[in-house]
Amino acid sequence: MKSKQILIAILLGGFVTAEDNQLKFSGQVRQRYEMVNKDFSDTTGFNNKNYLRTRFSVSYQSEDVTTFVQLQDSRIFGTETSTLKDGTADALDVHQAYFKLNNLFGMSLNAKVGRFEAVYGPQRLIGSVGWHNIGRSFDGIVFNYTTNFANVDFFNYKQVEAGTFEESDDFNVRGAYANLNLMKGHKTQAFAIQDNKRMTLGGYGKGAFGVVSYEMEFAIQNGNVSDDIKAGGLMYGINAGYKISGMTLSAGIDFISGDDPETADKNEAFNTLYATNHKYYGFMDYFLNLPVHTGGLGLQDIHVKLNGFKFSGHVINVAYHMFNADKSSDSFGNELDITLVKKFADNVKFVAGYSMFMPGKLKAENGENGNFVYLMTIVNF
Repeated sequence: MKSKQILIAILLGGFVTAEDNQLKFSGQVRQRYEMVNKDFSDTTGFNNKNYLRTRFSVSYQSEDVTTFVQLQDSRIFGTETSTLKDGTADALDVHQAYFKLNNLFGMSLNAKVGRFEAVYGPQRLIGSVGWHNIGRSFDGIVFNYTTNFANVDFFNYKQVEAGTFEESDDFNVRGAYANLNLMKGHKTQAFAIQDNKRMTLGGYGKGAFGVVSYEMEFAIQNGNVSDDIKAGGLMYGINAGYKISGMTLSAGIDFISGDDPETADKNEAFNTLYATNHKYYGFMDYFLNLPVHTGGLGLQDIHVKLNGFKFSGHVINVAYHMFNADKSSDSFGNELDITLVKKFADNVKFVAGYSMFMPGKLKAENGENGNFVYLMTIVNF
């Protein structure tokens, strides 16, 4: 604990005593109360927990350099051993700490080095997982190069340093993510991501024609999952939306391929890598780790959503998912997600939600429905 206190003191002291007073301070306190009953059994009740996440950030920016440091404490109410003597703060960490150098060598080339959140595209493959009480950060470097045609990130993240764990080897995540200027008002992206020996290639598009919007993404995986097993997964998402009276009604499908057990030397189950899966496959999080949480069967998610319905100062969003498998004729089940958002003040927001999962044979044959209720308060400063 002493080392963490010394780290915080050095960071804050260095910023406060900086000669150039171009510092910006910000932060967030987020509390979320959850009631969860996900085991499809009528003999168990709700499991209740209170989550608290506190973030404090300091940034410095000039024409040539940007520096950002974000400290974070993540905890669950009542998990410390004493209200008086336990100050361990096991989940106190430097969530982000990086510097960014601009216009290197007089070119449109920037470099970001350190620890930071990485968000690419719609986060189906690399995301920050903001819902999680800790969230995801990478250690590494990103070079960004900009031309009239494209804005490209070249990244290299170190997930595992050799020797950190017993008999561990280096594990790097590297690749390129390009924003292409092809059509005004429409987003077009292409990417290549290599995690260890596996390669993921694909593209993303998003745009609108009047009140009708579209979103499409696809990716394939090749290379190797291990020394003797090849990768061969497929992922795609297709969504269409229609704006009416300030609301958006949308429908679409997200597909994750499963593995064919007859091809022993190849794994066709698509791995969603470092995605923010909470955003896509139901708020009850039955499908966070893909392909593990589908048993390698793959996933087909047909969904209908209504966002932006306003009622008495509240915003209500509704989503309905129908989850099927790629390699089975049976269903995982259906899920209903209802979210209510209320702005309390300029820097305070309440978010409440209720979700119900109706299991199919692949989850729990003749099982009870799963339920999830939460109330979250977000205070920014």
